[in-house]
This record gives sequence, structure tokens and C-alpha cells, in this order.
Amino acid sequence: MEGKNTFLLQDTEGFMRGELDNVTVANNRILLDMVQGGHVPYGCYTSPAITLPAFDAVRVSWNAGTPPDTAVEAQARVLVDGNWTAWSSFGRWSPYLEREGARPATRGALVMHPDLLTLDSKIGAQVQLRIYLYTKDEKATPSVSLLGVSVRAVDVIPAGGRPVNARLHLMPYVVAQRAPALHDMMDLAVCLTSLTNRWGADILPEEFALAMRDHQPGQDPRNLSFAAAVAGCWGFPAWACWADLALLRAEVRAGYGVVVALERPPQQVEAGMPPVRYAALRGFAHLDGSACALLIDPWAGLDNFDAETQMPLDEFLVAWTNLALCMRPRRGKAPEGCPRRSSVWLRHERDSAPDLYRMHLGGVAHPLPDDFCGAPPTEESPRVHGGILAWSVPDERPHATSAHRTLHFTRPEDGCIRLPAPAEPRQGPVKYTVYAIEPSGSMLVGDVML
Repeated sequence: MEGKNTFLLQDTEGFMRGELDNVTVANNRILLDMVQGGHVPYGCYTSPAITLPAFDAVRVSWNAGTPPDTAVEAQARVLVDGNWTAWSSFGRWSPYLEREGARPATRGALVMHPDLLTLDSKIGAQVQLRIYLYTKDEKATPSVSLLGVSVRAVDVIPAGGRPVNARLHLMPYVVAQRAPALHDMMDLAVCLTSLTNRWGADILPEEFALAMRDHQPGQDPRNLSFAAAVAGCWGFPAWACWADLALLRAEVRAGYGVVVALERPPQQVEAGMPPVRYAALRGFAHLDGSACALLIDPWAGLDNFDAETQMPLDEFLVAWTNLALCMRPRRGKAPEGCPRRSSVWLRHERDSAPDLYRMHLGGVAHPLPDDFCGAPPTEESPRVHGGILAWSVPDERPHATSAHRTLHFTRPEDGCIRLPAPAEPRQGPVKYTVYAIEPSGSMLVGDVML
């Protein structure tokens, strides 16, 4: 459901109202034009001017399929005092790029943040969107399936009312069990995983984290526009918006979860935690006579099911920033360019230690670089953009998805993977499943019996 402050373009009829420059619309997607059997290098789609309630901030969302060597770039401009501002870019997007959101800057009345555009002492009346499509491969084109904008309305009393008494089953995950190198962005990635996997997907939070990570130096790697884009990349329509309690109630009543941004208490911020944490809203309930918001809170504990928490509604409304990410079930298969999973062989090398194994992809050795663990940068080391290497041993408990397995995160050694013998003796061989997640979110998966 869209509020009055949110506008989405996401089908052929809606897209055709805009201006097409070297792009076409087919099957509810914007594509690059073809000339003599090949796609043109770039094109642009421009929306009509969109009238919205008076506002002081803008968020832009897009969902796109971007095969390797393609990308998209969303931009926006605002009508202020009867004049249009210059276009502002939210950064080029593709899971295969070293993505960076917008660089913080001030231009006239506009203040640009990595995933947010604010107005300094001014009020906006209209927004216009455009999105560029790029390709370096004439046989491949990006495809845009959703382009949206949400504004922070001023002088509007948020709609409230009594929350609906409803619960959704969302998959619970906690940061404590995920890759340590990605903790800075893991709460948002976990929330995406909680929503998508309830609809039958099998996506690891680490896949989302690496594919959405904002590499802008010195900035929060959790870029909400990129998060919506990466959910759309896997085929789940998603957009960021400012919302009120009425919208949350409507989403829950319709059976959809919502990612919400919550401010941390001052003592946690003073202790070095980010000022905002992300949680997935799974419903509302009346417990002990009081209304509560039901959450998947990735920071809540050490065990996955610790993530299923509740918060008194009054406290939730104080902590909530009115920022939300909405999502819908996947329609059909994921678009071209979605990060993929590939099967690999794990083979012991004769000149390696007994517990070192090398990956082979398509019959060719696939050595992993030493920085493949994706360790965060330090003052002494350069920025690292590697993937995440993990392995798991099945236990006796059933798991709904691979994301529920107990994973062990480690660094490669000489391009190989070290698989230690089980700590406790077992009867018969033990099957190890190895996950090597590349920076784009694409994954190499292999099994070996030890």
C-alpha cells in the first residue's frame, strides 16, 4: 500500500506516461533500445512531474535487473519556490559494481546524503525522477521494474488508531550468528532475509549484505535505497518510504512484513552503536492488556529465535523514525542479472595440508584471494572488497532454509579452504557444505565428505 506521500511507477501503463530516450517499455520493464541487433550503450527514462504533499525530504527507490557490465543510475529534482533544482544522483547501481551512494554535498536549497535528499529551510511541492540505463555489452541490457519516490511531509498529523491484532511468521536471524566482517550492515540484511525467505526464498543474509553494501568511505554502509534495489534484484518488489501507523497496520493486515528504522537509546549510542538500528515488523498484539509491536530484532540475542521480540506500542512509536521499507512477493522468476548460486567441486590438493581443499568451477581451479573474508578496512590496511567464506556441518535439527544453518566464517589459506575434522567423533563421513559469497552476492556452493 502506498501512502499519499509515496508514488510508485511499476507497470507498462505507468512507465508510458514518461519520456523515453533510447529506452523502450516491454513486459512492465524499461529496457535499452536495440539498433542493428545490439543494445545502445545508454538511455534515459524521465517520469512526469509528481505532485506530493508539501515536503522537506525525498527518498528514491528503484528495482532493476543488472547483468554484468550493466548498471542503472536514479536521479531526482525538486520544484522549490516555482523553480526546478538541478538533478541529483543517488549513485550508479549494480550488484557487480563497487557501489557508492551520493557524496554528501549542499547545492543551494538541496542537501544530498547517500540515500536521502533534504531541503534546507525550504518546502518542496513536486518531484521528478529519471533513471539512466548503461551497458558495456551490446547483448545485455539492464531492466527497470520499479521507480518510486517518498517524501517526508510537513504539517501533517500522522494517522494512528489502534493497531490490528495480527501476527506474521517471519524467519528469525540474529547478527551474532552471521559473518563478523559484515556486522555493520547485517541488521538490514537480516531484515531483508526475514521477509524474502518467508515466501520460500533461500537467501543468506550475507548475500544481501554484500550485494547492497555502500562502499562510500566514511559513510554508513547501510544504504536504504540500495537495500530496496537489491531486494528487487532478487525479484521482490521493494521501496523505501516515510510511513505512519496506519500504513503499518495496512501492511500487516494484508500479510506483508515491513522493515522499520528504530532510534537507539542514548546510552547505546554513547557506547559506539549506530544511532539507528533496523528491525522487521511482524505484527501487533495485545499482551497483558497493552498494545505491543512484534519485531524481528537482529541485535536481540545470541540464538536466532531470540530475534522474536516485542515492544510496547508507545515505546515503538517513540523509537520509530517513521522510515520503512515495504516489500511484495516475487512475481515470476528473478530478473536477469540477479546474483546466482553456482555449484563447485572441492578437491584436496596433493601438495596441500590434509585439511586444505581447493574449489574447482567448471573443471578449472578457482583459488580464493586472501582478502575473500571481506574484512572491514583498518587504519593500517587498504579497503577490502572480498566476499565471505563459510562452511557448515549439518546437525540433527531441521532447517527451513540454508540461512538457518550454523555457519563458521574463516579466511582462505593459499587460495584453499581449511575444513577441520569434527570436534566430536561421528559414525561415518560428515558432509561439509561450503559457501563462498562473492562481492556481488553471487555464491559458489560445494559439498565434500570427510
